[in-house]
Amino acid sequence: MMRNHEGYADYTAGIAIGRVTREERKERKMAKKRSCRRTVDEDKIHEKAVKMRKMTDEQLVHYVEDRVAKAKNDGINFGKASVLSARPKVDVDSIVDEIGQIKGIGAAKLPLIREVLYERLEG
Repeated sequence: MMRNHEGYADYTAGIAIGRVTREERKERKMAKKRSCRRTVDEDKIHEKAVKMRKMTDEQLVHYVEDRVAKAKNDGINFGKASVLSARPKVDVDSIVDEIGQIKGIGAAKLPLIREVLYERLEG
């Protein structure tokens, strides 16, 4: 119990202190999560997060830059692979045979056409 400047008993300070300590205790209880209740995936994520929080600024910058570079390389490689796999396979010989059936194109021009097609489609 404290006396205020008028001489009356003042309990407000004690009440306020009691409330603060009660709230702190409640926050401490709520902040803790028992590790036995975490799943395996949550444990992995938690370990990564703890590891990252313990990094220095310099380590964190290097880590992020390395991840960006790796993602960029993976994206470029994935793009190249998808373009190559998406490109339809062309049978140049069957195309040249069809062109040879067109009136006016003779046997002299067919090897040149075949060469141009191979150069453009497979090169």
